[in-house]
Amino acid sequence: MTDVWDPPTVLRAAADWSWVPPDAECLTTDVTLTRWPAWAHGRVVLTGLSSQRAPGDVLRGAVEQARAWRSDTLGVWVSASSAPDLTGELLARGARLEDTVDVLARTLDEPPHDSAERVVVRRVTDVDGLRDADHVETVVWDQQPMDDERLAENARALLAEHSAEARVVAYLDDAPVASAGLTLAPAPYPGLGTVARLWGAGTLPDRRGRGAYRAVLVERLRIAYAAGATLALVKGRVSTSARILRKAGFERYGEERYYRLTL
Repeated sequence: MTDVWDPPTVLRAAADWSWVPPDAECLTTDVTLTRWPAWAHGRVVLTGLSSQRAPGDVLRGAVEQARAWRSDTLGVWVSASSAPDLTGELLARGARLEDTVDVLARTLDEPPHDSAERVVVRRVTDVDGLRDADHVETVVWDQQPMDDERLAENARALLAEHSAEARVVAYLDDAPVASAGLTLAPAPYPGLGTVARLWGAGTLPDRRGRGAYRAVLVERLRIAYAAGATLALVKGRVSTSARILRKAGFERYGEERYYRLTL
């Protein structure tokens, strides 16, 4: 990485980023509580930990709101920059560690030179392309498929003139097998340009190991570079995608952990 994107700045960019599904309900104070919509399992997730309150106070308030939303669980993302660190409080309450992701990044000083010739990758430019992406995501992420109304709404937002989002789909034998997205966001400090947040990459289980994940990664890096982004940022699962990303030139800067607390 360059001196401009030093480790603390990369971690700041990662801390500024948490996924919020469309149609979710958010409550933001010194932390952020999000109630996901029914199609995304209706989870309640605590993120954006930047509070001066004691860990017990933060978690108590989040639990009360989750119960008010009639949720029987609370998810919490914790990182090295989280304040306060809720790990001890969560474990004392019996929370279970469910996921760990590496914070990975690479600068975009030049266009990617990686080859992705084994599969065909297309950027989503219409409802049909979005339907192909949704087909993959329904299987990979175990979520409800979009109906025609949601497809049309999402396509309008994605293809709007000033949209900061892009989606890509990988095909083998003309069938969609992998999908992924990216969002362009401001850097955490002035003068650093734009961050390309890479998210949602997944491959159908019976099509893994054939280069589709790598292909959608390369295509998103090309899109990000063409859009003028200076950093590509991704949170990759330690057990799966993190290894592929390291081979593609990404460096590890830390990790984030997801705990699930039963209420």
